[in-house]
This record gives sequence, C-alpha cells and structure tokens, in this order.
Amino acid sequence: MSSTTPRSSPGLDLIGDVHGMRETLDALIEGLGYRRVDTRWAHPKGRTLVSVGDLLDRGPDSLGCCERLAELIDAGCGRMILGNHELNALHYMADLREHSPKNREQFAATLAQIEARPRRWDAIEDFLMGQPTRLLLDEGRLRVIHACWDAHTLERLPEHLDATILRESARGGALEDVFERYIKGPEESCPPYQDQNGHTRSTRRLPWWRDYASDAPKVAFGHYWFPWASELPDRAPGWLGPGENATCLDFSAGKGGPLLALRYPEMEFVMVPNRDVR
Repeated sequence: MSSTTPRSSPGLDLIGDVHGMRETLDALIEGLGYRRVDTRWAHPKGRTLVSVGDLLDRGPDSLGCCERLAELIDAGCGRMILGNHELNALHYMADLREHSPKNREQFAATLAQIEARPRRWDAIEDFLMGQPTRLLLDEGRLRVIHACWDAHTLERLPEHLDATILRESARGGALEDVFERYIKGPEESCPPYQDQNGHTRSTRRLPWWRDYASDAPKVAFGHYWFPWASELPDRAPGWLGPGENATCLDFSAGKGGPLLALRYPEMEFVMVPNRDVR
C-alpha cells in the first residue's frame, strides 16, 4: 500500500478529534513537548504529531486548529488525516452538501469564521485537499483512520482528494458509500430518535472494533464521542476489541471533554482538560 512509510520516527503522538478547541490543542501540543523554534515547530526528540481528523466545527477556532496543524506539518513534525467534518466542510463550500438548516447549524461556528475572512478559508481549503484519508505507519504496525478500518473494501478509498474525487464522495457520487464507511463509520437502521442536538435520526453507529481481527495491526481512530473518564470511569482510554488492538482517541472534546493523545510506540495515553469550554 503506497501510504506505508519506512520505519518511522523516534515516536508518534496521535491526537483525537479537536473540534475547534484551539487553546486545548495548544495545551496538548505543549504538554507533549513540541516547541516553536525560530517561528518553526519542532520536538526535541524528533517526534511527530498525528491528528486523526475533525479539527473543524463546534469550538471557537476551527480555522486556527487547521492553521496550527498546517504549521506543524510544514515544519516536518506533524501529519493529519481527513475527518468527516473536514469532508463536510469541503462539500458545503463547493455546494456539494445541502445548505439545510441542520447542516448549516452543524457548520455554523466554522462558517462564521469563513464568512469573516474568506481568504483564510482559501488557504485552509488547499491544505485540507492535500491531506490523506488514512495512514499506515511504522512498517504497517500502526493504522490510523478517522472512523472505521475495514480491510475488505479499503482499496476503494482514494488516498487523497482532488476535484473529481470530492464530487464523487458527495451525496449520490460513485464513492459516497466508501467515504460514508471509512470517514463517517458504518451505521444501521433503527427506530427514530432525537440526538444530542435535537435532530431526529433513524440510523445509529456500529461499534465495528468489536469485530476487528485480533491478529491485525493496532489501529487508532476518532469520531465516536466516547464519554470522558470523569463522567464514566469504565470508558477511560484503553484498548478495545477481541485482540485489544483498537483504540478510540475521541473523548468528546467537542462537547467540553478532554483532548486525548496516544504516544507510540510507548502506548501511553496523555490527556489534557478542555481549555475552551468553561
């Protein structure tokens, strides 16, 4: 697979969904040891920060979160993959996503920043279009996906976006089902219910990691809004699935929860409290 990299790095720091919480992101970056040196970011031990996506929406500074990751990537000490909120934003701004009240509400915080400074979005759009959809790191021993790793149809997922793939990934496009599964996660039909935002839904997300092969490489993902430990201690960061080789790094920072990182290969979890939601 062409996204495989040579044996990487002195270490990786994988971070969960940020959702516009820039102060919280900066606190985690600093806590992990990254420093700005002569206007460029670096880690004294050569480590690399890896975002599992969903930098956008909900929090007060989505565009600032993208700009921070862009700085780290430009300095050679950062990487990220696309989340569904990045894909939704690209679709929305290209008129490939319905501008319905529900979609506009989800996108409201980011859209307000874009409308205030459109040229700022132009640079971020170019940045996001250049990011991959999944990563296979450290000679294949670590997988990173935003929502779901499914080996059976993985090869249908393009590694990067371009204008054609962006159209095909939107509703009704030839790749809609692929992106729905990998970047948004598998779902099943269920009786209608109201989600936390008051919207009526008739599908629910499936915990695919319960069937993740026990002999497969370790996989880190976000997307699933795990409750944070202060609310539900048995959902503290850890390893999931029959082989205990899958871990979710989304501990609901977008709802005021902490921001979580996994240090690899140490397999240590690092968490900082939310600094943006009081």
